[in-house]
Amino acid sequence: MKMHQVKVNPFVMLRKNDGFTMIEMLFSLMILMTTSLFVLQLFSIIHTQMVANDKLNPKEWEVFTMQMQQEVRSSKVQDVMGNKLYLLSGEQLSSIEQYEDMVRRRVNGMGHEVILQNILEFEVKKDGNFIVIHITDKAGTTFSRRFHPFLRNEKKVDE
Repeated sequence: MKMHQVKVNPFVMLRKNDGFTMIEMLFSLMILMTTSLFVLQLFSIIHTQMVANDKLNPKEWEVFTMQMQQEVRSSKVQDVMGNKLYLLSGEQLSSIEQYEDMVRRRVNGMGHEVILQNILEFEVKKDGNFIVIHITDKAGTTFSRRFHPFLRNEKKVDE
């Protein structure tokens, strides 16, 4: 009678039907934690996108006001016609206007640079030497800012 020699394999314990070993339990816990981490991140991203669709981001508003302040101060002539702001800087005539649900900037009547998004209403007017901009986002929040140019203009853009 021949005897077969059985090789001892360290992973034989994993295939036993007696129950989980400590390694199997740690491995299962690691898979569960990794999966839950990705699911939580996915829910967080989806929630952020759903909430942000109607509101104007406060940081976006800050960047807009800083850009507008710089552009208004560097322009020679500022004028408001038909709810559009026209700024003349050297040879460039920039216009700031509402286009659909965004505020855009155009240079010399060309281009389409989006400055703000999710805008319900854009209103610009001149109050003496100040330029006043009122913006209402889709959520109904109103933002307002006054800009004062360095150079005082006495003529209109179309002159």
